[in-house]
Amino acid sequence: MKISGVILCVSALLLVGCGGDGSGSDISTTKINQGSASTNTTQVATNAVAPIDISTMKYIRRTNATTVITNIVRVYFHDKKQFTGNAIKNDKDGTQSFIPMKDGLWHGIFRTKYPGGKQTKYRVKYVQGLRSGAAHTWYANGTARSQSFYANGFRVGPWTTFHSNGKTNKVMVLSTKIPGKVLRRAAFDLTGRPLTGKTPVGRKIQWQVNGTVATKELSLYKGKPSSTLTTVFGNPDQRKGNMWLYSGLTIHDIKTGEIKHTARFTVNNGAVTAVEVLP
Repeated sequence: MKISGVILCVSALLLVGCGGDGSGSDISTTKINQGSASTNTTQVATNAVAPIDISTMKYIRRTNATTVITNIVRVYFHDKKQFTGNAIKNDKDGTQSFIPMKDGLWHGIFRTKYPGGKQTKYRVKYVQGLRSGAAHTWYANGTARSQSFYANGFRVGPWTTFHSNGKTNKVMVLSTKIPGKVLRRAAFDLTGRPLTGKTPVGRKIQWQVNGTVATKELSLYKGKPSSTLTTVFGNPDQRKGNMWLYSGLTIHDIKTGEIKHTARFTVNNGAVTAVEVLP
């Protein structure tokens, strides 16, 4: 896989003592430099032409293959033609996504905004349907939440998340050769001090959705006590009411071929009542 010089340079800065695609080490023995948080100050001008609601479009899945990997992309149609222009996606929680397209493929700067439309939540560039280059997320107050890098639709190199106070939360270094493979990881407390201890086993497993191997399906945990989640995955990276979010996982969507990294568990009365895989 051909990775841009920018990604490799940043990877080299964050990755210490890693001589290739070896297995990930425990946090206590990992040496990774902390990232630098920044606030979102970039304002993107809106086009005069109103975007088309993506829910009114139809799409087909198309295989996008290289010599190394195969991706599945969606090709969108509007008025029976491959759509070129700007689309918009409105979610139930009030967030909006702005999606540029070219010949039916996502192509350009994708943005998601928090309810109200003033603060950007997520931004990444798409090239012919696949994420490419740097990706950023922010908290609702504009403080940086994460920074990662993509090539051919897969996260590669350093992936840094930040606490809401701006301090580095976690750093993960992903292989540039094997999609989804974690080379190194480290975690830090709210003051920036490294946390020690072994990585929970659930964060090392390659999970799947829409597959046939029941023991690898995240839905396995539906109906299980919430204590099982903390035993297998450790403490959640984020809690929103009864929603437990775990990031940095490797989840293979058998149906689409995509590799996803975040799972959301709904916990009610001490038990898991729903399991969702997020983009």
